[in-house]
Amino acid sequence: MTQKYYDLHINPEDLETVNIAERLGWGGICVVKDFDTNLREFSERIKLLKEKSKVELFIGAEIKTEIPQEIPKKARTALEYVDIILVSGGVEGVNRAVSECWEIDILCHPERTGEKDQMDYKNSGIDHVTAKFMSERFIAIEINFSEVLNSSGVLRSRILGRMRQNLVLAKKYNVPVVITSGARDVWGLRAPRELIAFGISLGMKEDYANACVEKIPGLIIKKAKDRKDPNVLMEGLEVVSWGNLTHQKKKMYGWY
Repeated sequence: MTQKYYDLHINPEDLETVNIAERLGWGGICVVKDFDTNLREFSERIKLLKEKSKVELFIGAEIKTEIPQEIPKKARTALEYVDIILVSGGVEGVNRAVSECWEIDILCHPERTGEKDQMDYKNSGIDHVTAKFMSERFIAIEINFSEVLNSSGVLRSRILGRMRQNLVLAKKYNVPVVITSGARDVWGLRAPRELIAFGISLGMKEDYANACVEKIPGLIIKKAKDRKDPNVLMEGLEVVSWGNLTHQKKKMYGWY
């Protein structure tokens, strides 16, 4: 069976980037836009790219807020226009709020916490309670390569240490993990094998690192598709045939 790799977080939205992603070996990419921009216009533009692209394209919205109470409302609003919901993490309260919101798919760079570590970069933005909630709701921790690429010195060491700590928690509590390029332009793109090698450098076994760019992103995409499928009423309950009945517009939240 042919492997299909997914990069679920890139920022550019031009056809050139899509073409290069295909040549690098990606089977699918998620083009992400800030929630506070015009998501409707962005969604329509990416849908036009889909018609010309050989790579499977998905649309993502990244929510950036330091107010935890805003996250569920913004996530439900974004679902009208995008496939995958990401939240920019780092603030402890935001990370916890993400872990409690069923509509979120990916928690981005949770290690960006500004709090000082006592030792060994163990303050990684995620604790055991947050990890358990994320596991229950199948919300992935993002390991974003651009966070390392665009840092240096002590800051890079701190980011790497916190990423490793989050991987320890992810393994212990069975939290899904995705490795992404976080590319802002064509120069930030990386091939699947490069991101797998990055995962291995963080202490992952090769099979696990491979799953973080293949199997786990595939499951997140399935979650996103089920959420919009009018025949999927809730997890584990799907309508085979509606017969003579008609159904209402699909409710994309609160059905898990």
